[in-house]
Amino acid sequence: MIKAIAELGRYAKENNPELTDFDIWLEDSFDGGKYDIVFFIVLEKESEQAGWKYANIDISENDRFLKNKLIYKRGASRGTDKTPTAKVAKSISGTYHQKIKAWFETNKDASFLKGPEKEFLSQILEQLSSREEEIISDLEEKHRQIDAKGVVLSLQFIENSSRKYIGDYEFISGFIVQESKIAYKFSKTFKKYSFSTDKICSVCNDLKPEVFGYFTALGFYTVDKPGMVTGGFRQDQSWKNYPVCLDCALDIETGIKFKEEYLDFRFYGFRYYLIPTIIHGEGKSEIIDTITEYQKELKINNELKTHVLKPEEDVLDLLKEYQNHAHFNLVFYDKPNKGVFRILESIEEVFPSRIRALYETKEFVDGLFMFRLPEKDGKRIFSYSFGLLRSFFPRDKIRGNHDKNFLQIVHKVFAGLPVRYEFLLAHIMRSVRYQFVNNNSDWFQTLSSFMMLLYFYKLGILNNIKGANNMTTDFYQSFEIKKDDDYAGRVNEFFDQFDDFFKTDDKKGIFLTGVLTQFLLNIQKNERDSTPFRSQLKGLKMGSDDITGLLPKIIEKLNQYKAGNYYLKLETLISKYFISSGDNKTWNLTIDEMNYVFVLGMNLSQYFKIIKNEKEN
Repeated sequence: MIKAIAELGRYAKENNPELTDFDIWLEDSFDGGKYDIVFFIVLEKESEQAGWKYANIDISENDRFLKNKLIYKRGASRGTDKTPTAKVAKSISGTYHQKIKAWFETNKDASFLKGPEKEFLSQILEQLSSREEEIISDLEEKHRQIDAKGVVLSLQFIENSSRKYIGDYEFISGFIVQESKIAYKFSKTFKKYSFSTDKICSVCNDLKPEVFGYFTALGFYTVDKPGMVTGGFRQDQSWKNYPVCLDCALDIETGIKFKEEYLDFRFYGFRYYLIPTIIHGEGKSEIIDTITEYQKELKINNELKTHVLKPEEDVLDLLKEYQNHAHFNLVFYDKPNKGVFRILESIEEVFPSRIRALYETKEFVDGLFMFRLPEKDGKRIFSYSFGLLRSFFPRDKIRGNHDKNFLQIVHKVFAGLPVRYEFLLAHIMRSVRYQFVNNNSDWFQTLSSFMMLLYFYKLGILNNIKGANNMTTDFYQSFEIKKDDDYAGRVNEFFDQFDDFFKTDDKKGIFLTGVLTQFLLNIQKNERDSTPFRSQLKGLKMGSDDITGLLPKIIEKLNQYKAGNYYLKLETLISKYFISSGDNKTWNLTIDEMNYVFVLGMNLSQYFKIIKNEKEN
């Protein structure tokens, strides 16, 4: 993946010839508008012989075009930044002391500076010290007068009516250049050097005069964990693990900034980087341009947020038509604090052909008759997306944090790895039961889960289930039972479409018992505006004895409502399947699976009515 990021950096430089190595090291103090105002401490020099004197505080609007003037680069949280430009944190006086004045105290005698440059910094420090109370008073007064989201402190210098910023002084820029290059060699944390000469760079594979070991600009590459360091966990030998030359280090730095700006996407409560790897070099610009243009549109075009597909998945939809001369890495991450980067899940080498297969399967499942319901407010009620999966693996106060499980299943879907059917059912039933016991409709949860299972089923990734070999599009265009004599045959056609899902007679009997139960509940609702028979379902935690015992109870209730002859074909078929399945104590089904098949029958019951009888009734 590091090579892929270096390739992004080279792409960014090729498409922006004005981008310099120095620009790579800089950070934008504007920070997307969070720091919209700059307070400049202005120092003035009346003549060549005169010294620098504090003049006043100048206020300016901040924007990204000031980046090369302010040359901001963050340093240690309790130390100075890399230059005397700093973001105001808790107090403006504290920032002045710790970030501005302290920078001059620390750096005025830096070894690479020449005599006049040292003298310049010493004069500025003298003014910042001797006029400290006045400067802080002026800063605080300006701060009270202006309404700002965030404030940046920096300096301006006026000499012979010419105004300069700190970025106009090359030797101040040198503090960033020197420290950035040294950082690749020397670690302040471990107080060790790690570099070598005349070695092969692991990124470009060329022989280079120097290669470095402390290349830690990538949050997921560190040298303080086992597995990241060779040579008996010696950090000074880390260059052997992944030697990087200066040119490639700068390309990677550029690639990091590029991915932060253009390849950062959201996915159902997560953030991830979509990093392309070009295998044969074909279509590189076209693929990267597709992603970056979409990102730009997403930021400015609100219409994309109401697209037919979820915005989280639209960008993947754009990539499915490319040939397999590229693949994509999806790096889901978290940044709980500045300087902290955690990889939550990394999905590598996802080819366009795989993305295409995922969308073709989505189109197939979306087209099944039970999901082609009338649109609501111009939107489909059921349309497969990973949002369905997320609804069963949420993160909330009631149901807990299931982030890890969700991302692991997403990984398996993209990689074509098996997903445990039993594990899915446990989470599905937790959601369905919650709705059921609270007397809410469980229709949407049940059909959503069925759609999700069919999606995995069609992809062939449910464990112990062969795949959707018998699923045919023609069958799923419509499903009706029009005559009594067609009942058993049509029901079996339905089961045959899921030959591995409903492969045993016990499941078929349970499913149809759910269908018959819903018919009874419908009658009760119409007759008495209540459904007391729901109490017999034990909160959808029924065992095999409970389910088989429902049939005589349902028949008795139907007779009470003078509906005993309505569903004779269905009752006969249920009895046949239960007899064929043998002793219910030998059923190889979990409580979750029995109750899921049962509630699925309840929610698909409308398709198992005989149309002729329904009209007569």
